[in-house]
Amino acid sequence: MGKGKLCIDIGGTKIIFAIINRDGDIIKSKRIDTPKSKDLFLEVLTYNITDYLQFSNNIINVSIAGRIDNTGKIIFSPNLPILGFNFMKFMKGFSSKVTIENDGNCFGAYHLYAGDLKKYKSALVVVWGTGIGSSIIYSKKIYKGGGLAAESGHIVYDYNTGEDIESAIGGKSIEQLYGIDGFGLQKLAERGDKKALKAFDEIGRMFGFYLSSMILILDPEAIIIGGSFANSWKFIKDSVYKVVNDKKIRRKIKIEIARGKFYVVRGCYFIDEYENSNNKL
Repeated sequence: MGKGKLCIDIGGTKIIFAIINRDGDIIKSKRIDTPKSKDLFLEVLTYNITDYLQFSNNIINVSIAGRIDNTGKIIFSPNLPILGFNFMKFMKGFSSKVTIENDGNCFGAYHLYAGDLKKYKSALVVVWGTGIGSSIIYSKKIYKGGGLAAESGHIVYDYNTGEDIESAIGGKSIEQLYGIDGFGLQKLAERGDKKALKAFDEIGRMFGFYLSSMILILDPEAIIIGGSFANSWKFIKDSVYKVVNDKKIRRKIKIEIARGKFYVVRGCYFIDEYENSNNKL
């Protein structure tokens, strides 16, 4: 078995560990549920990183559903139990070659360096699952601003309550609102359940407002949407397009749906290489 980078995708629902080589092949991988307590979370990471590191070249790239500051501390992670924890210091206990990036930019990195975005100068990439992450492609690079750009899932959606768009239609919130997760809602919609179809219509309308705002700000050449809700796009797209069209966007923007399961962890492979990576050694 050849060695590659250890790439870890830490999401609010699941964690994926993968050894990925230069050709983009996943040599070895494992998926586990994300623990809800900090102690168990760190215990599970320690066990699996130690196990997988023996198959790696000692480079560890991590995608995380949260924000990390320049000291390595987690400053925002609504779906992970490690707020305030110095995650970079923890990871450096396994290897000196560690790079950490948010999940949206890892998803964007895959499509920029290995996918269809090579042909575009600008694009918006959205990963919509437990939460909502995004990545901005500008001049064929991932735009990071001061280091934390593109956290668009936390743009305020309801100015009366201060609720952000992730709190309105992220997977965690949808499960709380409808009493069923996105996958279950999709299964009901596929059977023609009227309540599920109505729910997706409303979810699509809210996502359409979010997408319209992003389009008006960025004017991207293309948009790619991935994550678990990409699988339900056929139930959402009509209400999304209606809102976007009502906003009189000046031109038709290409929207592509990415339905693969490993885009984020595959994009993780590139984050120690692309220019101006946040928290790079």
